[in-house]
Amino acid sequence: MIIKGAMVCDANGEQKGDVRIEKGKIIAVERSIMPKNGEEILEANNLVLLPGAIDLNTRVSNSVLSKENLLKLSYKAALGGISQAILIPDCKPTSSGELGLELLNALKDDFKAQILGVSDVVNAENPKSLNEIATLHKKGAKGIFAKSNTDGNLLRRACEFALMFDVPMFFSCEDESLSANGVMNDGELSSKLGLPSIPTLSETKEVAQMSEVARFMGVKAVFLALAAERSVEIICEAKNADFKSKPFKNKTQNLFLQTSIHHLMLTEDLCNHYNTAAKIKPPLKSETTRTKLLNRVKKGEIELITSLQSAKSQAQKDLAFEEAAFGIDMIECFVPMCYTLFVKNERMTLSELSRILSFNPANALGFREKGLIQEGYDADLILIDPKETCVMDNPDSPYNDWIFYGMVKEMFVDGKRCLGLYTKNP
Repeated sequence: MIIKGAMVCDANGEQKGDVRIEKGKIIAVERSIMPKNGEEILEANNLVLLPGAIDLNTRVSNSVLSKENLLKLSYKAALGGISQAILIPDCKPTSSGELGLELLNALKDDFKAQILGVSDVVNAENPKSLNEIATLHKKGAKGIFAKSNTDGNLLRRACEFALMFDVPMFFSCEDESLSANGVMNDGELSSKLGLPSIPTLSETKEVAQMSEVARFMGVKAVFLALAAERSVEIICEAKNADFKSKPFKNKTQNLFLQTSIHHLMLTEDLCNHYNTAAKIKPPLKSETTRTKLLNRVKKGEIELITSLQSAKSQAQKDLAFEEAAFGIDMIECFVPMCYTLFVKNERMTLSELSRILSFNPANALGFREKGLIQEGYDADLILIDPKETCVMDNPDSPYNDWIFYGMVKEMFVDGKRCLGLYTKNP
């Protein structure tokens, strides 16, 4: 297949041209490619070709692991321009076990976007013991997930496995004793509404602890869904210290900061009038914090963006604010949301967008043949129309009446068309 005439963009630049795909790989990227006899051609004039986005922080609907929920997550992720999604294992039954990973492997050919598993540090059946990390790695686990309150000795041993298998640690940083009864950000609004709050300290103190663990053990670490500006400061300080202490030829990036697209677009003001659509975790912050986080992304200090997908049924949302579930369901709009914020509004380049959505997460996972549009790389690609818009028409969404640009027209995973939304052929 040849994708002809698109604006081809990745972290290394942008150019109008053609891309040839064969056997799931990118074979050529040139200004113009002559088709072979009978070769399929997809005309993509006025469209942008990007590497598929990679989301390192997703959950199944209602936190229930099932075939139906996995297929639903996969399809919605593909609609949102995501080619690979890491499934966080805090679901029931857990995906961090042999049966959970076997289910993911069994559904691989049915997935649109690929859903990838990770192993939890602790064994679900015996929380005081280490999980069978070596066995789970053989079954396809792409990393190791740990809550920051995990026993220190188990964390140390898990980090040793991460080093052995060259996979990242995924850290969820929260002091649950501080945030246990909280339902929104600690501030004037929570006091006005009379709602129990989640203090910023519940995140920042755990980030400081986990950054020390990661630095001491020398592991690659992804800090999931940070929402406090101080958390970013702590890790940036740690990264700068590491960078200065290493020999020039060994300077590598080991600590990755992630925030959600929602914490860059929304604020806690949406919680006014007890709007449970805005109840997510970590909680939405003030406009001041939103602006600071966005500036950190633009500086390249926050390298990863997540959809923070965690769909909850209306039965779990249509309750009093304190009783309603945390969660948001917007993954099918992920790339258009990112395009609208970063490119349309903040004037970032498409290359900068691609670095955040594809190259950086591929690097974090150690995927050496994903994240770029180059010869020899996997043909995980998306076509978007930068001029096509979509108006959110869902009163249950915090984005109701928002307009998003850059709609996803087609998705390719391993060179196979996943969506069939774009049919313009010569």
